[in-house]
Amino acid sequence: VIKNSQHNEADRIFIGRIGISVMYSYHKVLQWIKGRKVLDKLHELQIRFTVLKGLIGAERLASRCQIVNKAAEIFLKTGSVDGATWVLRESEWTTNAPLWPCDKMDILNRHNLLCSLMHKYLRKSLYRQAFEVLQNLPGFQNCSDTVDVSQYSCLFNKLINACFESKNLGVSSSAVDFMLSKNIAIDFFLLRGLITALGRSSLWSKARTYYKSALSLGCYPPLQGNLYHKLLTIPSYLSEVEMLLAIEIFLVSNASDIQSPTATSQTLQIILKRCEDQTVQNNSDYQAAVERLILAARVSDPKLFLKHMTMNVNMEEVYSLELTSALKWLQENMKWAGKVWLF
Repeated sequence: VIKNSQHNEADRIFIGRIGISVMYSYHKVLQWIKGRKVLDKLHELQIRFTVLKGLIGAERLASRCQIVNKAAEIFLKTGSVDGATWVLRESEWTTNAPLWPCDKMDILNRHNLLCSLMHKYLRKSLYRQAFEVLQNLPGFQNCSDTVDVSQYSCLFNKLINACFESKNLGVSSSAVDFMLSKNIAIDFFLLRGLITALGRSSLWSKARTYYKSALSLGCYPPLQGNLYHKLLTIPSYLSEVEMLLAIEIFLVSNASDIQSPTATSQTLQIILKRCEDQTVQNNSDYQAAVERLILAARVSDPKLFLKHMTMNVNMEEVYSLELTSALKWLQENMKWAGKVWLF
């Protein structure tokens, strides 16, 4: 029968169901190559076995999730990552569904299968495909899965870290967007790195969006207290991109005072706060931070000008932000900056 390429729909369903049962028998005895031949033939005949059930035995009552799991595992065991992904896509990544109920073991097996698939894609530096796999972990596709998706934080952060090392900002940004939408914890170090990388790539709109999210998540010290009193404290561990974004918020927060007729008598102060481990004796890290602050003012558009004022009792540098440059910045940017930074 299988040698004949012309079959009516009933024949195709029958062949598909037989194929599932044969696949199950090979899977049970770990005959991966033989199981793969069955799947390849079903694919060749264009039989969508992922919507069928087996003909005999336990597979006759098996869930769709279980059937797809076994087929994908056979592809993985025979070295075909693309084949495994094809099966999952064909099934629309379905796990639990009213017509195809599955048990907790099916869900666990799907979780383990996708984790394995994701790591294989990472080793191949195929980050977009790895992200697709993660987006379809149990709990994302169907609310009836009752899976706590917060457990996936480590997997997503691993993907972002791999993307970050390869300078793949596109997938990194997509992964962060997805994590934020699902309330999955993001590694603050990676989030800060992404913000900095986006700014250095002149992708300022994205950098601002993530900086704002990072603030609300507690990634940075809260912008409060003296923010509206013409005093900004900038932690010295920030990158020049993060420093500039903090200064932008500072400017917008004090816009009415800067733009008032009496502004010439006012002083906008910036204190570069030392980290606890930056002792006066070990000053190299702090001096590097001073250079980053100066760079932050320089890369601003239009440029901002800082004037060194003094060093406070904590041996921290204090600067004044030149009002003319601050006013010019607001005149050119307030239209969009007000929408972005007025919380």
